[in-house]
Amino acid sequence: MEKNRAGHAPKDQETVKAVSGHIYGFSYLRAVACVAIIILHVAYSAALMFGGSITQTQNIVSMIVVNCMMWAVPCFIMVTGALLLNKARKITYRKLFGQYILRVFGALVFFGMVFRIFDMVMDKELISLLGFLKGFYEIFTGTGWSHLWYLYLLIGLYLLLPFYKKIAAHSGTNEMKYLLAVYLIFLSLLPLLQMGNVYTGFYIHVSTIYPFYLFCGYAVYSGIIKPGKALSAALAAIGTVCIAALTAVRWIGDYAVMEQLWGYSSIFVILQAVGIFSLFLDMKEEGFTFFKKILTRLDQCSFGVYLIHMLFVRLIIRYMQFNPYTNGGILAFIGLILGVLLISWLVTWVLRKIPALKKIV
Repeated sequence: MEKNRAGHAPKDQETVKAVSGHIYGFSYLRAVACVAIIILHVAYSAALMFGGSITQTQNIVSMIVVNCMMWAVPCFIMVTGALLLNKARKITYRKLFGQYILRVFGALVFFGMVFRIFDMVMDKELISLLGFLKGFYEIFTGTGWSHLWYLYLLIGLYLLLPFYKKIAAHSGTNEMKYLLAVYLIFLSLLPLLQMGNVYTGFYIHVSTIYPFYLFCGYAVYSGIIKPGKALSAALAAIGTVCIAALTAVRWIGDYAVMEQLWGYSSIFVILQAVGIFSLFLDMKEEGFTFFKKILTRLDQCSFGVYLIHMLFVRLIIRYMQFNPYTNGGILAFIGLILGVLLISWLVTWVLRKIPALKKIV
């Protein structure tokens, strides 16, 4: 089969595959990103809970691990862009609201209330109507469990998806590159000036970096941008090394202003996410090893694992007061991460057996 970039089939065949076939690289990426998010939340929760009793070195290593996992959510969004902005994928308003948005909104309400009940039980609050109403208030205001922010993000992207699809469908190669460049300059590079208290008067009328990732995933997958394996690996390595080094500088010198260097709009996170996305895109079904089978199965439950895992992270670290720093160090962290992953995976698998919940997890 003729290739148009390293390991990629021609656009028309890729289009058909994206609509009707399974893209193994995306399954592997989503599964690994799911694990990365658990690593991030375990390391951050432990550092936050026991930060007053750990050494500076332990804190720096923890924050390096946290910040180096920031590529995960951008890669989720890039996969979404690659699939949903595909010209051959027709999305009616009925499908948009009845399938995509309804699923995310249902997950938000269900898990928002589950977490609210968990809080009431663990904090020994009185189980009352007011307590449940507070749960709905938190869902509406986005003041519940912090990791649910991703669901609000998805709903916002889905609501504008019809217009994003028009942009993707009617943009030429140079126009798509221009759009990505504008996003990159105004939402990633120029904000860096704020670290020196320099605020530019120029801006574009968008509020977040996330549409950039949506369009970037589409552009890389469709071949508009062709980084190739070598450059992709370099981007991932450069982004990761810079994040790690700058994180160490931030905590050694207590430079709080540097925190924006590993937010989702950070140029280093962008380099890291684009490089990793492109590398996984080149992975094919050939050599379908046992490990790849595990990743494929995990991918099927990745959305549910993302939603559920924080319940066990909070239970173990906050309420059971398990301190991995003093109870085994690195081995304790590895055990905790694997334990949270496996039990979250198991619970998701069980929930998917329930017809009413299968559609949202």
